[in-house]
Amino acid sequence: MARPHVELAHAPELEWGTLPAAGWPAGLAAKVLSLDADTGALSALLRLPPGWRRPAGHSPGDHELFVLTGTLRVGGVLRGHGWYEYLPGGAHQPAWTTDSGCELLFLPRERRPDFVPEPGVDAGAARIAIDTEAAPWILTPIPGPPAGLCLKVLRRTPTGGMTWLGGNVPEFAYDRSEFHDSEEESYCFAGDMWLRQTGQMEVGSYFWRPPYVTHGPFFSKHGCIRVAHCTGPLVNNFVDDPFRPAWENERDARLRGAPVDFVTQALGARLS
Repeated sequence: MARPHVELAHAPELEWGTLPAAGWPAGLAAKVLSLDADTGALSALLRLPPGWRRPAGHSPGDHELFVLTGTLRVGGVLRGHGWYEYLPGGAHQPAWTTDSGCELLFLPRERRPDFVPEPGVDAGAARIAIDTEAAPWILTPIPGPPAGLCLKVLRRTPTGGMTWLGGNVPEFAYDRSEFHDSEEESYCFAGDMWLRQTGQMEVGSYFWRPPYVTHGPFFSKHGCIRVAHCTGPLVNNFVDDPFRPAWENERDARLRGAPVDFVTQALGARLS
């Protein structure tokens, strides 16, 4: 079973609870944004209180994380807002500590994020660690949107999927409706974005969208920056009806054939 369609969840309206995983030290709180009930994979906000510590260890499944507020010390290195990291399953994770507390966007994509306080394997080049504040924006290589939409590509996968930061300028107006061939996930951490079908994304707004779901037009008054992920090549397939059902989109997509991987064409074939 895939994750259920979530659109929109507004994190500020959700209650803090517990992380549905074993082995984590007491004290942290979680807001689960979406959950695959079969695998335990999820997307969540984690709030680590001042003085919280997790020892070195590993998780059987992979994870991505993004520091939203505060600071997190990973091993001996202090990480602040905008820090992104990916680790594959089984990889060794240094100790986590936070003096002042922090809030993280936590994205284990394979399975329940249990933690084992024992050494893992050396991740080597499979580990990705990026200070996104210092990373450059690029104009999107994906055809369709008007000027003003940029990306910071953080991770790409062998399926053509990717994790990225998406940003757009204030007064950004995208007056077309579209669908994608892959799942799409997005968490807004700055600015706003209005979506015709579902309303206003603001700081803390989130969606997990299955393939072929029609969405758009869009409008952003103040600009918007979001963490986003898709499971395959991202192509904007345009439709005239903003409420066109997903089954019609899927039928047309299957007749059209495999989507073009515009990001790999633009950036090269190196995968993470």
